[in-house]
Amino acid sequence: MVRVLSSAALILLATACSRTELAYRHADRLIEYYAWQTVAISSSQRRELRPLLESMLQRHREQELPLVITYLDLAERFARNTDGSAGAACLVDGAGQLYLRHARLAVELSAPLLAQLDDDQTRKLAAYTARRQRDAVEVYLDPDPERRQKSRQQRFVERIERWTGALDDNQLRLVHDALERIPDLSAPWLAYRSQQTAGLVDMLEAGKDLAAVQAYLDGWWVQRDGRSAEYRQRWRTATAEFVQLMNGLAVTLSDNQRTTLVTRLSELREDLAAFVPDRRQAASLPLVPSCASGAV
Repeated sequence: MVRVLSSAALILLATACSRTELAYRHADRLIEYYAWQTVAISSSQRRELRPLLESMLQRHREQELPLVITYLDLAERFARNTDGSAGAACLVDGAGQLYLRHARLAVELSAPLLAQLDDDQTRKLAAYTARRQRDAVEVYLDPDPERRQKSRQQRFVERIERWTGALDDNQLRLVHDALERIPDLSAPWLAYRSQQTAGLVDMLEAGKDLAAVQAYLDGWWVQRDGRSAEYRQRWRTATAEFVQLMNGLAVTLSDNQRTTLVTRLSELREDLAAFVPDRRQAASLPLVPSCASGAV
Protein backbone atom coordinates (compact mmCIF):
# COMPACT_ATOMS: atom_id res chain seq x y z
CA MET A 1 0.00 0.00 0.00
CA VAL A 2 2.80 2.43 0.81
CA ARG A 3 4.08 2.07 -2.74
CA VAL A 4 0.75 3.15 -4.19
CA LEU A 5 0.31 6.16 -1.90
CA SER A 6 3.86 7.37 -2.34
CA SER A 7 3.65 6.92 -6.07
CA ALA A 8 0.59 9.13 -6.24
CA ALA A 9 2.94 12.07 -5.71
CA LEU A 10 6.46 10.80 -6.24
CA ILE A 11 5.97 8.71 -9.36
CA LEU A 12 6.59 12.00 -11.13
CA LEU A 13 10.31 11.25 -10.87
CA ALA A 14 9.98 8.11 -12.94
CA THR A 15 7.11 8.37 -15.41
CA ALA A 16 5.73 10.57 -18.14
CA CYS A 17 3.66 13.60 -17.14
CA SER A 18 0.42 12.42 -18.72
CA ARG A 19 0.59 9.11 -16.86
CA THR A 20 1.13 10.92 -13.56
CA GLU A 21 -1.86 13.19 -14.10
CA LEU A 22 -4.00 10.19 -15.00
CA ALA A 23 -2.80 8.27 -11.93
CA TYR A 24 -3.51 11.20 -9.62
CA ARG A 25 -6.93 11.86 -11.11
CA HIS A 26 -7.92 8.25 -10.47
CA ALA A 27 -5.91 7.65 -7.29
CA ASP A 28 -8.96 6.42 -5.36
CA ARG A 29 -9.72 3.72 -7.91
CA LEU A 30 -6.08 2.72 -8.19
CA ILE A 31 -5.76 2.31 -4.43
CA GLU A 32 -8.99 0.30 -4.22
CA TYR A 33 -7.81 -1.89 -7.09
CA TYR A 34 -4.48 -2.46 -5.35
CA ALA A 35 -6.32 -3.46 -2.16
CA TRP A 36 -8.44 -5.90 -4.14
CA GLN A 37 -5.40 -7.31 -5.96
CA THR A 38 -3.40 -7.69 -2.76
CA VAL A 39 -5.91 -9.02 -0.24
CA ALA A 40 -9.18 -9.45 -2.18
CA ILE A 41 -10.86 -6.65 -0.24
CA SER A 42 -14.55 -7.37 0.35
CA SER A 43 -17.48 -5.10 -0.45
CA SER A 44 -18.03 -4.29 3.23
CA GLN A 45 -14.34 -3.52 3.71
CA ARG A 46 -14.44 -1.28 0.65
CA ARG A 47 -17.37 0.63 2.10
CA GLU A 48 -15.48 1.13 5.36
CA LEU A 49 -12.33 2.16 3.51
CA ARG A 50 -14.01 4.66 1.21
CA PRO A 51 -14.61 7.52 3.73
CA LEU A 52 -11.05 7.24 5.06
CA LEU A 53 -9.68 7.16 1.53
CA GLU A 54 -11.69 10.19 0.43
CA SER A 55 -10.60 12.13 3.51
CA MET A 56 -6.97 11.19 2.98
CA LEU A 57 -7.00 12.20 -0.69
CA GLN A 58 -8.62 15.53 0.19
CA ARG A 59 -5.91 16.18 2.76
CA HIS A 60 -3.32 15.19 0.20
CA ARG A 61 -4.63 17.75 -2.27
CA GLU A 62 -4.66 20.46 0.39
CA GLN A 63 -1.49 19.68 2.34
CA GLU A 64 0.84 17.37 0.42
CA LEU A 65 0.37 18.20 -3.24
CA PRO A 66 1.36 21.86 -2.76
CA LEU A 67 4.63 20.59 -1.27
CA VAL A 68 5.18 18.31 -4.26
CA ILE A 69 4.66 21.31 -6.54
CA THR A 70 7.12 23.35 -4.48
CA TYR A 71 9.57 20.49 -4.86
CA LEU A 72 9.12 20.56 -8.62
CA ASP A 73 9.86 24.29 -8.57
CA LEU A 74 13.14 23.51 -6.81
CA ALA A 75 13.94 20.82 -9.34
CA GLU A 76 13.26 23.20 -12.23
CA ARG A 77 15.54 25.84 -10.72
CA PHE A 78 18.24 23.22 -10.32
CA ALA A 79 17.77 22.14 -13.95
CA ARG A 80 18.09 25.72 -15.19
CA ASN A 81 21.30 26.33 -13.22
CA THR A 82 24.35 26.25 -15.50
CA ASP A 83 27.04 27.68 -13.21
CA GLY A 84 27.87 24.48 -11.36
CA SER A 85 26.18 25.36 -8.06
CA ALA A 86 25.58 22.20 -6.08
CA GLY A 87 21.86 21.77 -5.45
CA ALA A 88 21.33 18.02 -5.72
CA ALA A 89 21.58 17.49 -1.95
CA CYS A 90 18.55 19.74 -1.49
CA LEU A 91 16.56 17.74 -4.04
CA VAL A 92 17.53 14.38 -2.54
CA ASP A 93 16.79 15.47 1.02
CA GLY A 94 13.55 17.13 -0.08
CA ALA A 95 12.44 13.91 -1.79
CA GLY A 96 13.16 12.07 1.44
CA GLN A 97 10.96 14.47 3.38
CA LEU A 98 8.14 14.03 0.89
CA TYR A 99 8.47 10.26 1.11
CA LEU A 100 8.15 10.33 4.91
CA ARG A 101 5.02 12.47 4.75
CA HIS A 102 3.45 10.07 2.26
CA ALA A 103 4.55 7.04 4.27
CA ARG A 104 2.68 8.41 7.28
CA LEU A 105 -0.46 8.73 5.18
CA ALA A 106 0.04 5.18 3.97
CA VAL A 107 0.21 3.91 7.55
CA GLU A 108 -2.97 5.79 8.44
CA LEU A 109 -4.84 4.33 5.48
CA SER A 110 -3.45 0.79 5.49
CA ALA A 111 -3.48 -0.12 9.18
CA PRO A 112 -7.30 -0.23 9.63
CA LEU A 113 -7.70 -2.48 6.59
CA LEU A 114 -4.85 -4.83 7.49
CA ALA A 115 -6.00 -5.16 11.10
CA GLN A 116 -9.35 -6.59 9.99
CA LEU A 117 -8.15 -9.11 7.41
CA ASP A 118 -9.52 -12.61 7.79
CA ASP A 119 -7.34 -15.73 7.50
CA ASP A 120 -7.91 -16.17 3.77
CA GLN A 121 -7.00 -12.55 3.07
CA THR A 122 -3.85 -12.83 5.18
CA ARG A 123 -2.82 -15.91 3.19
CA LYS A 124 -3.49 -14.02 -0.03
CA LEU A 125 -1.33 -11.13 1.19
CA ALA A 126 1.48 -13.54 2.05
CA ALA A 127 1.29 -15.16 -1.38
CA TYR A 128 1.18 -11.81 -3.17
CA THR A 129 4.17 -10.40 -1.34
CA ALA A 130 6.14 -13.62 -1.83
CA ARG A 131 5.47 -13.46 -5.56
CA ARG A 132 6.61 -9.82 -5.71
CA GLN A 133 9.73 -10.75 -3.78
CA ARG A 134 10.59 -13.51 -6.25
CA ASP A 135 10.04 -11.16 -9.18
CA ALA A 136 12.28 -8.51 -7.63
CA VAL A 137 15.04 -11.02 -6.91
CA GLU A 138 14.92 -12.12 -10.54
CA VAL A 139 15.24 -8.51 -11.74
CA TYR A 140 17.79 -7.13 -9.29
CA LEU A 141 19.88 -10.10 -8.14
CA ASP A 142 21.19 -11.71 -11.30
CA PRO A 143 23.71 -14.33 -10.09
CA ASP A 144 26.14 -13.29 -12.83
CA PRO A 145 28.01 -10.21 -11.50
CA GLU A 146 28.74 -8.81 -14.95
CA ARG A 147 25.12 -9.08 -16.15
CA ARG A 148 23.90 -7.68 -12.84
CA GLN A 149 26.14 -4.60 -13.09
CA LYS A 150 25.20 -4.07 -16.72
CA SER A 151 21.49 -4.22 -15.91
CA ARG A 152 21.98 -1.83 -13.01
CA GLN A 153 23.73 0.69 -15.21
CA GLN A 154 21.04 0.36 -17.87
CA ARG A 155 18.31 1.09 -15.32
CA PHE A 156 20.13 4.21 -14.12
CA VAL A 157 20.68 5.48 -17.65
CA GLU A 158 17.09 4.84 -18.72
CA ARG A 159 15.70 6.73 -15.72
CA ILE A 160 17.91 9.73 -16.43
CA GLU A 161 17.26 9.73 -20.17
CA ARG A 162 13.52 9.67 -19.53
CA TRP A 163 13.96 13.25 -18.40
CA THR A 164 16.94 14.56 -20.39
CA GLY A 165 16.93 12.62 -23.61
CA ALA A 166 19.91 10.55 -24.74
CA LEU A 167 23.15 10.94 -22.77
CA ASP A 168 26.43 11.45 -24.64
CA ASP A 169 29.55 9.31 -24.17
CA ASN A 170 31.03 11.59 -21.51
CA GLN A 171 27.81 11.55 -19.50
CA LEU A 172 27.58 7.78 -19.78
CA ARG A 173 31.11 7.53 -18.39
CA LEU A 174 30.07 9.72 -15.46
CA VAL A 175 27.24 7.33 -14.70
CA HIS A 176 29.48 4.28 -15.08
CA ASP A 177 32.13 5.73 -12.78
CA ALA A 178 29.54 6.74 -10.20
CA LEU A 179 28.06 3.25 -10.12
CA GLU A 180 31.48 1.90 -9.30
CA ARG A 181 31.33 4.00 -6.12
CA ILE A 182 27.63 3.75 -5.30
CA PRO A 183 27.00 0.58 -3.28
CA ASP A 184 24.46 -1.79 -4.78
CA LEU A 185 21.72 -1.88 -2.16
CA SER A 186 19.53 -4.41 -3.95
CA ALA A 187 20.43 -7.40 -1.78
CA PRO A 188 20.10 -5.71 1.65
CA TRP A 189 16.96 -3.86 0.53
CA LEU A 190 15.25 -7.07 -0.60
CA ALA A 191 16.37 -8.91 2.54
CA TYR A 192 14.96 -6.10 4.69
CA ARG A 193 11.67 -6.07 2.78
CA SER A 194 11.36 -9.84 3.15
CA GLN A 195 12.11 -9.63 6.87
CA GLN A 196 9.56 -6.88 7.50
CA THR A 197 6.87 -8.48 5.36
CA ALA A 198 7.26 -11.76 7.22
CA GLY A 199 6.92 -9.90 10.50
CA LEU A 200 3.72 -8.23 9.31
CA VAL A 201 2.19 -11.50 8.16
CA ASP A 202 3.07 -13.16 11.48
CA MET A 203 1.43 -10.27 13.32
CA LEU A 204 -1.75 -10.50 11.25
CA GLU A 205 -1.93 -14.28 11.71
CA ALA A 206 -1.65 -13.74 15.46
CA GLY A 207 -4.61 -11.38 15.36
CA LYS A 208 -2.90 -8.24 16.63
CA ASP A 209 -5.09 -5.16 17.13
CA LEU A 210 -5.11 -1.92 15.15
CA ALA A 211 -2.70 -0.10 17.47
CA ALA A 212 -0.11 -2.86 17.14
CA VAL A 213 -0.41 -3.01 13.36
CA GLN A 214 -0.18 0.76 13.07
CA ALA A 215 2.94 0.84 15.27
CA TYR A 216 4.56 -1.89 13.20
CA LEU A 217 3.85 -0.14 9.90
CA ASP A 218 5.15 3.15 11.26
CA GLY A 219 8.34 1.44 12.40
CA TRP A 220 8.79 -0.12 8.98
CA TRP A 221 7.61 2.50 6.48
CA VAL A 222 8.40 5.71 8.39
CA GLN A 223 11.14 4.98 10.92
CA ARG A 224 12.64 2.12 8.85
CA ASP A 225 13.43 0.13 11.97
CA GLY A 226 15.24 -3.17 11.71
CA ARG A 227 17.93 -2.16 9.23
CA SER A 228 21.43 -3.28 10.10
CA ALA A 229 24.18 -0.76 10.87
CA GLU A 230 25.98 -1.88 7.72
CA TYR A 231 22.88 -1.30 5.60
CA ARG A 232 22.42 2.19 7.03
CA GLN A 233 26.04 3.07 6.36
CA ARG A 234 25.85 1.79 2.79
CA TRP A 235 22.68 3.85 2.31
CA ARG A 236 24.46 7.00 3.48
CA THR A 237 27.36 6.31 1.13
CA ALA A 238 25.03 5.65 -1.80
CA THR A 239 23.13 8.88 -1.12
CA ALA A 240 26.28 10.98 -0.99
CA GLU A 241 27.63 9.47 -4.20
CA PHE A 242 24.28 9.89 -5.95
CA VAL A 243 24.24 13.57 -5.02
CA GLN A 244 27.73 13.91 -6.49
CA LEU A 245 26.56 12.21 -9.70
CA MET A 246 23.56 14.54 -10.05
CA ASN A 247 25.70 17.61 -9.54
CA GLY A 248 28.26 16.31 -12.02
CA LEU A 249 25.66 15.58 -14.69
CA ALA A 250 23.92 18.93 -14.18
CA VAL A 251 26.86 20.93 -15.53
CA THR A 252 27.29 18.66 -18.57
CA LEU A 253 23.75 19.03 -19.91
CA SER A 254 23.54 20.32 -23.44
CA ASP A 255 21.10 23.09 -24.30
CA ASN A 256 18.71 20.53 -25.76
CA GLN A 257 18.97 18.25 -22.73
CA ARG A 258 18.42 21.13 -20.33
CA THR A 259 15.44 22.37 -22.32
CA THR A 260 13.97 18.86 -22.36
CA LEU A 261 14.39 18.48 -18.59
CA VAL A 262 12.97 21.91 -17.77
CA THR A 263 10.03 21.40 -20.12
CA ARG A 264 9.10 18.04 -18.62
CA LEU A 265 9.34 19.36 -15.07
CA SER A 266 7.31 22.45 -15.94
CA GLU A 267 4.60 20.45 -17.70
CA LEU A 268 4.35 18.07 -14.78
CA ARG A 269 4.12 20.94 -12.34
CA GLU A 270 1.27 22.50 -14.29
CA ASP A 271 -0.56 19.19 -14.58
CA LEU A 272 -0.45 18.63 -10.83
CA ALA A 273 -1.15 22.28 -9.97
CA ALA A 274 -4.56 21.83 -11.60
CA PHE A 275 -5.54 19.65 -8.61
CA VAL A 276 -4.60 22.23 -5.97
CA PRO A 277 -7.49 24.40 -4.74
CA ASP A 278 -7.17 27.97 -5.98
CA ARG A 279 -7.37 29.33 -2.46
CA ARG A 280 -4.12 27.65 -1.51
CA GLN A 281 -1.14 29.94 -1.11
CA ALA A 282 2.33 28.90 -2.19
CA ALA A 283 3.62 26.17 0.12
CA SER A 284 7.04 25.87 1.69
CA LEU A 285 8.85 22.59 2.15
CA PRO A 286 9.61 21.68 5.77
CA LEU A 287 13.00 22.96 6.83
CA VAL A 288 15.64 20.89 5.05
CA PRO A 289 19.19 21.89 6.10
CA SER A 290 20.71 21.17 2.69
CA CYS A 291 18.22 23.60 1.09
CA ALA A 292 18.97 26.44 3.47
CA SER A 293 21.88 27.77 1.41
CA GLY A 294 19.57 28.64 -1.48
CA ALA A 295 21.72 26.69 -3.92
CA VAL A 296 18.65 25.86 -5.96
